[in-house]
Amino acid sequence: MTNKFDSSRYEKLKASGDLPSPRGVALAIIRLTQQEEVSMAELARVIRSDPAFVGRLIKAANGIVAMTRRPVVSVQEALMVLGLPAVRTMALGFSLLSNYRRGACHGFDYDAFWSASLAAALAVQVFAQRNRAGAPDELFSLGLLSDVGSLALATLYPAEYAQILAEARRYPERRLADLEHRAFAMTHTDLAAAMLADWGVPKVLIEPVKLYETPERSGATAGTRDFMLLNTLVAGRLLAELCHAPEADRPALLSRLIETAGKVDMSADEVVSAGDHIVSLWRDWVAALELPAGNPPVFADLIEAGERDGRDAAYPAQVSDEADEAVEPVPEDDAGDSPVRVLVVEDDPVIRALLREVLEESACEVHEAADGRSGLEMALEVQPHILLSDWAMPQMDGMELIRALRATRIGRNAYILLLTDLEEDERLIEAFETGVDDFVGKPVKPRVLAARLRAGLRVVRLQQELERDREEIRRFAAELAVSNRRLQEAALTDTLTGFPNRRYAIDRIQQEWLASTRSGRPLSCMIIDIDNFKRINDTYGHDAGDSVLRAAADALRSALRGQDVICRTGGDEFLVICPETELTAALSCGERLRGAVDALKVAAGDVELQVSISVGVAVRDTSMADLDALMKRADEGAYLAKQRGRNRIEAMQQER
Repeated sequence: MTNKFDSSRYEKLKASGDLPSPRGVALAIIRLTQQEEVSMAELARVIRSDPAFVGRLIKAANGIVAMTRRPVVSVQEALMVLGLPAVRTMALGFSLLSNYRRGACHGFDYDAFWSASLAAALAVQVFAQRNRAGAPDELFSLGLLSDVGSLALATLYPAEYAQILAEARRYPERRLADLEHRAFAMTHTDLAAAMLADWGVPKVLIEPVKLYETPERSGATAGTRDFMLLNTLVAGRLLAELCHAPEADRPALLSRLIETAGKVDMSADEVVSAGDHIVSLWRDWVAALELPAGNPPVFADLIEAGERDGRDAAYPAQVSDEADEAVEPVPEDDAGDSPVRVLVVEDDPVIRALLREVLEESACEVHEAADGRSGLEMALEVQPHILLSDWAMPQMDGMELIRALRATRIGRNAYILLLTDLEEDERLIEAFETGVDDFVGKPVKPRVLAARLRAGLRVVRLQQELERDREEIRRFAAELAVSNRRLQEAALTDTLTGFPNRRYAIDRIQQEWLASTRSGRPLSCMIIDIDNFKRINDTYGHDAGDSVLRAAADALRSALRGQDVICRTGGDEFLVICPETELTAALSCGERLRGAVDALKVAAGDVELQVSISVGVAVRDTSMADLDALMKRADEGAYLAKQRGRNRIEAMQQER
């Protein structure tokens, strides 16, 4: 059940002054970036007063551009790469990291929290670079702050939260969020979302924070931006969990990660490649910040280990999503003969021996426990297909055991037989309503037990067959998703330059126009034409023209900021989309592009061709009724640049 968060409670917490909040230079950066007329020079001056933040900012910028251009070495370059919204949120995140490395909550591991948050930040950033779920710089900040509610609860209620964390560790079947809500009338995700909203984080980035632990509650349609953002964050948090998990838990976490990544158009191979890259980045970050790194996995080794154990890690056989009632998978080649695990919970050793004898005759794998408490612990460990439990037992009776087990994912599909000498109708109705599937009267009659056991075995076998069918469907769906993604990429990609094509360009700039409308943030674009391209084709042939296009594309790619999108929209025409960029910054970026192409020398037989471009730049303003007006203004700028001699950059909005 979803608990509604009382926003007035957050206002009281905020008024108390005890919530984690930015301090010092970070606070100055946040206030400065909220001003409409802030200059890059002024912002850079404030940032340079905090050498630690300078290093982290440049490091974050290089995480975005590492594969596309030379390293970032200055604050100004980092600001160009990241943009103001991301710088503001990073200042916030790193300020919290610096000021909340220690605290009074003894049950809360502050270093592990920040280490995991950094892993999630890097994972979400790298995944976003590959699946285009959103701006990688903003998603870095989203990953870093997605669990800030836990830090806030540990800060606000150190003693109480330590007890809750201890209870959650002792009873893993109890959801941490439920324990939090019972104690504080709020959960860590509620509090994180409220804090991010208060700090000015866009709503589209807050919704994933509310839902990343329960993504099945999201109503987002597959493929939409909300769906992509949510599942990219879920995948990032899973990777962070995997980095800190014991080795025994890693195969299952990897399966969940690959399945989630598949929802955002990433194949298993891409997850493995991205995972090793993320771990490498994460090692550098935690070393610089003196945080624990533990023993992070090598993803290729995890895949190989899964194959050796008979698990196809690329297509996980067991889904641990809370909404999917999965049972223990059975290998296809011997599914019919695999042993059924049976757990007997009975305090009488004589009855346990009798039950074991009957069960072993049916080729069952038998486990035993002498009381309800140890029975629950063993059930969570061995994940039985069938549970045989006495009603009356010490420490925890049969009804308590069954209720606790049915509340867990592991216990939902177990077939439960209750041993009882009580046959009153009301008591049996109570048992069936609690989750019992059948009962066996005491004293136990072996033939009756065997008959009822056979009925349970039929149910278990049917569940295993159903799971194998589900697995086939999942495999097919995963293969189909990869094929569809490749077809979609082919349909949206220009084969000569590798840039997105005109169809993608129109869709993407429409999305950015709508985002700019919602947020009120600037949007710029550039139209780029290669000078004298027709003459090159006519004089030196189309092969030379293709060489010029490829060389120009490589130069443009290397000079762009990480957040900009470049597309080939015609023969020698390119469109550059610059989200959250004012005209001055777009002109600066356009000049960098012009210079990169102007430095080219392209061989055409024995001749070396000089290449140049004309660039038209435009920024959205209040006179523009629609997207076409913005692109027309940029096209007019490109035409003006050609009129004035080519190899230059122009903007009609400067001509006024």
